[in-house]
Formats: sequence, C-alpha cells, structure tokens
Amino acid sequence: MIAQVVRLREICGDRLYLVAVTGSATSEFQAELFDAGVDDLLMEEGTPQLLRCLLRAKRHLTLLQTHEKTLAALQDKLDAWQDGLDHLPTPIYLKDVGGRYLGCNTAFSHFVGTERDRVIGHTLADFLPPDVAEAHRESDLEVMRRGGAIRLETDVCVPDTGVRHIMLHKACVASPEGGLRGIAGVLIDITERKELEARLTAAAERDPLTNAYNRRKFFQVAGSAIETANEGERSFAVAVIDIDHFKSINDELGHGEGDVTLCSIVDTLRAHEEEGVLIARAGGEEFFAFFTGDNASQAAAILERMRADIARYCAVVTGIGTVGTISIGLADFDPLQETIDHALRRADLALYRAKRDGRNRLCRAD
Repeated sequence: MIAQVVRLREICGDRLYLVAVTGSATSEFQAELFDAGVDDLLMEEGTPQLLRCLLRAKRHLTLLQTHEKTLAALQDKLDAWQDGLDHLPTPIYLKDVGGRYLGCNTAFSHFVGTERDRVIGHTLADFLPPDVAEAHRESDLEVMRRGGAIRLETDVCVPDTGVRHIMLHKACVASPEGGLRGIAGVLIDITERKELEARLTAAAERDPLTNAYNRRKFFQVAGSAIETANEGERSFAVAVIDIDHFKSINDELGHGEGDVTLCSIVDTLRAHEEEGVLIARAGGEEFFAFFTGDNASQAAAILERMRADIARYCAVVTGIGTVGTISIGLADFDPLQETIDHALRRADLALYRAKRDGRNRLCRAD
C-alpha cells in the first residue's frame, strides 16, 4: 500500500487530496502513510466520520485554490513587470548578496551575450574575464558595505559591439525583514556621449586644419608646467616659428596647396614632439614652441632639426624662389624673472632678426 501511495502522489502531484481508508492502524503505519504522501486518514466507518473527512478535504482544496489564485495574480504582476523591463533598451539586473543574478531584462542578457535563463543563478565571472568580474565584485561589496547607491563609469567589452563606455548605477535592496537582499543595477551606455565630449574637447584644444594644439591650449599646458615645476627644474624656453613667404604659396599655387604645405610643415614640427616639447599653431602661418626640463637646454638643437627637415621635405618653389621654409626666434626664460608672454615677445623680436638676416634660420633672443 505504501508503494501505491508514493506512485499515486508522483503521478498526481499536490493537486490530489489523498485519503487513506485504513480502519484500525498502528501509529507507526499512520506515520508511514503520511510520509508517503497521504493527506488524511479515515480510520472509522460511519457517515459522521466520512463527513468530517470530506469537510477537511473541502477546506484543504479551498485553501489550495485560494493559494493558486494568489500565485497566479502575483505571476501576472511579475510577468507584466518583466515584460515592461524587457521593452526597455537599458540593461537592468538584480543580484543576491553572493553576486548571483536573481533577475534581469532582455537588454542585460544581450549585454552579456547569453540568454536570460543562463544568466539567472550565475555570477558575472561566468560571462566576463576574471579580472573584470573581480573589479565589479569589489564595487558590489563596496556598495553593500556603505549602503545606499553608487555611480561609476567604466569600459566594458560587449559581444556584439566591442568596447563600450558605460555608466553603472548600483543600489542596495533591503529584504522585508530589514536585512540585505542584494543589489539592483542599471547600465547606461554613454559611449556616444563620451565620443562627443572627446570631439568637443579636441575642437576646443586643437586647430581644425592641422590638428596641432591651438593658442589657448598652448598657454594652458605651458602655465600648468610652470606652476608644477620643482625649484631645480625651472629651465624653460619658448620659440616663435613663422613660415617664410607663405603668402606667395597661396597667391601663386592656390589656397589648397597652401593648406597642404601648412599641414606638411605641422606634421614635420610635431614629429619632433616628445615629453617636454610642445608645438601649437598661434594663428595663420605662425607657431609657438614650448620646452621644459632637459629639452629646454636642447631647444636650439631641436629647432634646428625641425628647420632642416622642413627645408628638405616641405619647401616649394614659386616665382620668388624657394619658399615654405621656416624662420625661428628662441628665448630662454625663468618664470621667476618674467612671464611667458614677455618671453614670447623677446622670441618674436628674435624672429624678426631671422627674417631680416635672410630667413630659413634661427636667432636666439638677447
């Protein structure tokens, strides 16, 4: 009989209210019946006993139906929430305190490159490289220690689109008892915004034609270098560089050729850029150079190499002869004794001497 009860319960599940009619039975046998899956026992004959048994069965089935209706209503609400989350393009997830996913939307499963059923019950280490997963786990632990919410930006590699820059919001989720249930998170893809910021920054810092730093960026970088220099590293130099007879290139060969020559000269100047050497377009065909540290003492040699390379690779011939070379005025300065503006004025005077003395040369300021 015990085996039959077990088999019947396996077939019908919990929807069947199973009553065993046993007559007189030992307490041990009754316990075995209940362990096998029996819901009630009818041990005495007679209508009153049968009626009481049926009433108990009715009450059980009524409670079961009420429970099923409650579960169905909750499932409908859960399905509605899940459907709403799945229509959002923003990845959303919920983790337990151990880092295992309790739920997520379709956008998140696409983000990690797998189906949602394979996300639930797993950790981020199952989808991302160990070092990346560990970094996110550390931020999870941090928000759980601090409570509340945190926001951070990071780069992640997405299966379909490659590296993306995301803003990640994480918040602690409390349990009904007041403890910590886990962490909810939202991932916002800000790659396009970051790219736009980079373009705007470049537009604010660089000359649009040559891509060299502009005048504003030159003074910003130079000023920062001067402010942060140590007492023993206050050796600086500035140079003003001008293209010789540039107007004749535009007049005779056209502004298109003038732009090509200008860009070629800038590329040659910037080929000598390194730590402690900065080239910027001051405007028109004029450029500034700034030298710090050991390069300040080597500024004349560096500028001479620039001048020689430009004369060799960038010069063109017009009706007045060879043009497109550069003339340079160089000034060493100590920021404790004078400002960079004053040093540039001295370099500009030296540039005029270089022009007067025949161009395509460097003159050092007095």
